[in-house]
Amino acid sequence: MKLLSIAIPCYNSEKYMRKCIDSLLVGGEDVEILIVDDGSTKDRTAEIADEYEAQFPTIVRAIHKENGGHGSCLLYTSPSPRDRG
Repeated sequence: MKLLSIAIPCYNSEKYMRKCIDSLLVGGEDVEILIVDDGSTKDRTAEIADEYEAQFPTIVRAIHKENGGHGSCLLYTSPSPRDRG
């Protein structure tokens, strides 16, 4: 079981998302990193998210969704009430 889940909303974030993700990978298997591509269209955000998921399949999950803004990314990764027990 993961000790900490971290959601990273990304929208056309290619220039700085690697630095963010790399800084969180030090948590190793104790963390779950959810990279939420919020409908990026102008750069390689989606590809980079997929690369990290492929390289760290037990730690990173890439989620792709239509653009909805920062808040929608966080809601997208929140467990539903039925999943909370």
